[in-house]
Amino acid sequence: MNYRILLTDEASKDLGDIMDYIALDAPRRAEGFVDELLDEIRSLKTMPKRCAVAPESGRRGYEMRHLIYKRYRILFTIKEAQVLILRVIHGARLLEPED
Repeated sequence: MNYRILLTDEASKDLGDIMDYIALDAPRRAEGFVDELLDEIRSLKTMPKRCAVAPESGRRGYEMRHLIYKRYRILFTIKEAQVLILRVIHGARLLEPED
């Protein structure tokens, strides 16, 4: 089964912020790294449940999973045939309930 991938506005903003941050030190690397993150996101089209349940999941009222790529966490939820990308954040960060 292939899942449809959807990004929230917050996740899209996160990707833009990551690109901007990396571009401060390595402008050529920034776009390439975000492309790598997008490749990881696209990999969730198949078998998204291979990813672990995120530590924040129980506090949010729904199951949230995360995919780790380098120092970043791709947080998502699965609903029927869709994978909704909620956020893309640094791995040291946990989401607060209002995030």
